[in-house]
Amino acid sequence: MTSADPRRIAIAGNPNSGKTTIWNALTGSAGRVGNYPGVTVERLEAVMTTESGEELNVVDVPGCYSLTARSAEEEVAHDVVTGRLGGSRPGIVVAVVDASNLARNLYLALQLMELGEPVVVALSMVDVAAELGIRIDVDRLTRELGVPVVPVVGTKGEGIAELRRAIDRARSNGERPGRSFRMGPEDEARIDRVRAALGGTSSDGEAIFWLTSDVGRETIGDDALREVDEAFGRRVILARYAAVDGICNAASDDRARAAETRTDRVDRVLTHPLWGGLVFVALMATIFQAVFWWAQPMIEVVERAVDLAAGGVRAVVSPGPLRDLLTDGVLAGVGNILVFLPQILMLELAMAVLEDTGYMSRAAYLMDRVMSPVGLQGKAFIPLMSAFACAIPGIMAARTVEGKKDRLVTILVAPLMSCSARLPVYTLVVAAVFSTSPPVAGVLSVGGLVIASMYLLGIAAAIAVAFVLKKTLLRSGRPALVMELPSYKRPGGSIVWRRLWRRARDFTTQTGSVILALSILLWALLAFPRGGLAPQALARRTDRIEQTSSTARIRAARLEDLADEDRAAHLSRSFAGRIGHAIEPLIRPLGFDWRIGIGLVASFAAREVLVSTLGQVYAVGESVDERSLGLRRALLRDVDPRTGRPRFTPLVGISLMVFFVLACQCLSTVAVVRRETNSIRWPVFMVLYMNTLAWIASFVVFQAGRLAGLG
Repeated sequence: MTSADPRRIAIAGNPNSGKTTIWNALTGSAGRVGNYPGVTVERLEAVMTTESGEELNVVDVPGCYSLTARSAEEEVAHDVVTGRLGGSRPGIVVAVVDASNLARNLYLALQLMELGEPVVVALSMVDVAAELGIRIDVDRLTRELGVPVVPVVGTKGEGIAELRRAIDRARSNGERPGRSFRMGPEDEARIDRVRAALGGTSSDGEAIFWLTSDVGRETIGDDALREVDEAFGRRVILARYAAVDGICNAASDDRARAAETRTDRVDRVLTHPLWGGLVFVALMATIFQAVFWWAQPMIEVVERAVDLAAGGVRAVVSPGPLRDLLTDGVLAGVGNILVFLPQILMLELAMAVLEDTGYMSRAAYLMDRVMSPVGLQGKAFIPLMSAFACAIPGIMAARTVEGKKDRLVTILVAPLMSCSARLPVYTLVVAAVFSTSPPVAGVLSVGGLVIASMYLLGIAAAIAVAFVLKKTLLRSGRPALVMELPSYKRPGGSIVWRRLWRRARDFTTQTGSVILALSILLWALLAFPRGGLAPQALARRTDRIEQTSSTARIRAARLEDLADEDRAAHLSRSFAGRIGHAIEPLIRPLGFDWRIGIGLVASFAAREVLVSTLGQVYAVGESVDERSLGLRRALLRDVDPRTGRPRFTPLVGISLMVFFVLACQCLSTVAVVRRETNSIRWPVFMVLYMNTLAWIASFVVFQAGRLAGLG
């Protein structure tokens, strides 16, 4: 066992015990705070300053119910508090114990005490316990445990100062708690033998861990010690629970506990199959509205700010590659980062409120029946629904999904949901080729039905891919929903806002750097090599316009058309244009030509960039949008010289929309997946499987349409 670091403190406790709230109160940092089981899925560490001015590192251990290493969370928690993971061994352990669920929480606290390092018990939720009629004698609990016990209400900051002082005293005294139970002579001898095998400084808790955990049985070197029957583990559990019962009987009294609590009464509605489902639908509709529409004004503010900054650069920097780099590369990249923040923060605010109030567990319970046939947990519904607005906040929300494989499946299928960035592409195609189609049954718009079918296609694809992944690469058993429904609480405003700040900071500094780099790279592909119309020809045509235009307005319009033509010629010769020409044989079976190929390359920055890129390619300007009449006319006038028929037919439009539904064309999404999975393997896999699926589906649609005479 490694030596402990007296300047390092671990805060451990059950999920929903108030552990991370206390970590926030001690350090002033914003971690994951909520009632959602397993919400602290990443290591959180910050600095706490003592009354004497000394700085201590405080690590928030993932929430778990024991240290037996039966799950990934338990294994990580054990490795953190024993110094095997995340740094040196903590010199002090703060065991957070929920006063309203004393017996269940004390089991983990006793395990922490068995590790032999000084322990301070933070008795949280004392206000909730009082409301439930539970009385706890703190002095008696202190004597029974043999360690300091400090009542705290983390959301209000009550007891935090005393907890700091208790930590200081424990560091000074160095008193080490012992094991709270004894076993038979044979079992005690077995524990002693393992302690000796592990080293003289090992604790009883370490010896019991190696004897009872799957990890321990596989790695203990002594063959005799590996022959541990399951009965020994059961005897340890029974002895520990007997100790817990004795402590609870001595220190707590819940005889006055209310027969039915406020939480029970509310749950009769919120977990009801009908009424609970209706409430859930209303809440999800509100969140979807917030992420999809209410964030739009803030997105427009960000876009205007970036445009103003770009205008300022153009005013002070001479035309040339440097100005283009700053405006179209750097500032465009910054815009690609900041434009996602409103939706991310709107969703994060909703998630924080739902988690902190305790509703998220109820939502997972309600949706589990819907998601389990696909092989996913009910908790995966929120991230997938959020991805309709934007895949990025949806992927980040997948952190709440328990289990590495289930979380990974959720991340990998979330981009299949039709996000808002796809809508401009749908709108452009529908306006170009379906605007004159008569309504179906005299009522239903063909364009509306086509767009709705694209959303349904994304949902169906996500379900199918999730099912296949759960049966193959990410095989795991059908998830059984075993979770705690915590009591309802009022969310702490300051904690929620600090959480939003932390999420914004992490996204802009970690994911944003990747997005910025890729945005600059994509700009370079579109900008170089420099070229366009031949200089002599451009000069002659400019002179001709100057001489033949009868009015200033006509002259300006003709010069603008010439500039658009020059940009289109440059784009065709750029690296991106060359890629478009190079991939034309690959995309021609889908009904696409090199012009759409350039759009596909450019849209990797963001899907909606396809519209402005096509505006440049077809020489109608780069400031077009999906409603621009000029671009729609240019698409319809484009004729294939080999056949004399229009290139952009309704069949090509549907093929293009199907491709955009299924393809991965968002570098920001790739960057976020890289960040969330901490691996390059899974974002590469996502790009490959989505684009392959998109090509196959688009190929089938286009070729089947041609065979049916729809081309």
